Amino acid sequence: MLPHPSLKPLYDRLVWVYVYRDFSGSEADRTAERILLRFGVSSWPQLFLADPHDWKILKHTGRTTESFLAAASAVSVSATRSKEALEQTRAGEALAVRLETRPTTKMAREALEHADIVARARGLGVLADKDRKFIVQRAEKLLTVPNDPFRYRVCEVLAKAADPAAARALAAIVENPTGSLNPNVMRIHAVKALAACGDVRSVDAIAPFAQSGDYFNGLTGTAVDALAAIAKRHKNARKEVRRALKAAYPHPPKEDDARAQRACVALAKRIHKALGEKRPFPKVYDEKARAKLVDS
Repeated sequence: MLPHPSLKPLYDRLVWVYVYRDFSGSEADRTAERILLRFGVSSWPQLFLADPHDWKILKHTGRTTESFLAAASAVSVSATRSKEALEQTRAGEALAVRLETRPTTKMAREALEHADIVARARGLGVLADKDRKFIVQRAEKLLTVPNDPFRYRVCEVLAKAADPAAARALAAIVENPTGSLNPNVMRIHAVKALAACGDVRSVDAIAPFAQSGDYFNGLTGTAVDALAAIAKRHKNARKEVRRALKAAYPHPPKEDDARAQRACVALAKRIHKALGEKRPFPKVYDEKARAKLVDS
């Protein structure tokens, strides 16, 4: 798309930044990761326009020349640079680099309160390995940070800690992942955490995603597993979970699509296992078989 004649008028109007990670952990890779952390990017490809003064995303451009041109003409930036924002970024980057190369728990704790999101994310990463309790105690507040990679890491810590204190905040993210660029994956992380620390009150937040019937979406199976995990820990949740899982058996695809049929059966079997059914799964999974499973 980018080397296109219609985009030539923009070539000198914008600063074009291409960010690529090879996940080697090299200095160049860590630099690229910091850029992605700054903008909250966790899926690719992403095309967007950002303000060079404070790094706020102004507009996502879409992936066609027409949408890109429309986005570029719809935004503008101030001609006045923010010295404060520039200094904050420089300080945050410097602290992040120190946390990558010479981390200490004290430094990481201080970084978690830094104004710069990259410094906070690097501090969070260090504490996730060295001082999980410090994160758990502040999890509810940390889950409000509108940055996907940052919140993913908080959810991962909560999944390991299995602390119920943040269950309400996690359920709120499942219901409405405000500020997320990748709400489906944000929900997956929150649901995985609820599998370890949720209770009967978490069932209502998770159930709609288990019942979506979307057998190609990883969130569906994750939600099924989370409900089963909650029921295993909490006897008072079992009735609600069983009701939710029975309704989650997916409707077989109407089209003659072997791939969809396999995915549908795999999800149905996953639900069957989550329910703890002793009866064998039907040899043919069709609407009649589904109705029998739900009613039995």
